[in-house]
Amino acid sequence: MRKLLIAPVALILAVPLAAESRLFLAAAVSYVRPADANFRSVYGDQVISPEVSAAVRLVGGLCLTGSAGKLSKNGRTPDLGLETTATQSYVSIGLAYLLRASPTLCFEAGLGMAGLSFREDALDLWVKGKHPGLKLEGGVLLVPEDERVFMGLRIGYLSATVPGSELEPIGDQDVRLGGLKVSVSIGIQLFGD
Repeated sequence: MRKLLIAPVALILAVPLAAESRLFLAAAVSYVRPADANFRSVYGDQVISPEVSAAVRLVGGLCLTGSAGKLSKNGRTPDLGLETTATQSYVSIGLAYLLRASPTLCFEAGLGMAGLSFREDALDLWVKGKHPGLKLEGGVLLVPEDERVFMGLRIGYLSATVPGSELEPIGDQDVRLGGLKVSVSIGIQLFGD
């Protein structure tokens, strides 16, 4: 739980960096299509996951962003049909640009670094790993000029590969983390003019 709070807390502390800064906090529900084919064969092609994000406007439309999310899914092993559980989580930080297209509509594009981790439990055994990766995201935000609440629709991609040699215990194949995600969010603007 502490990992989920690191990026938003860091952004809250960064608010005083610029006199014209504005803080955006949002909660989202994401539809994720996992990147790893082995994950999809056991857990299915889709996972719904919660996500929190924050952005601090630095200057103009340039923002410092951070987000965190976690997905968890139960499945059955292909051969024996025994219960298994997988969890993936990430924390990211990066830059995004907001472009106001109308009094209520903004477009957003961003790029950042992410720390991704996973754990899989089956047959009273577990395997886990973590690796840095990339996060790409773009979307549309409904941000009325005189309102504090906003809504958004984003599409993005998280990507990292954990080599088999870095798994605990050591595995024989690489594990791809992340995947394509589509998010619907609602948030609030703070410290605006």
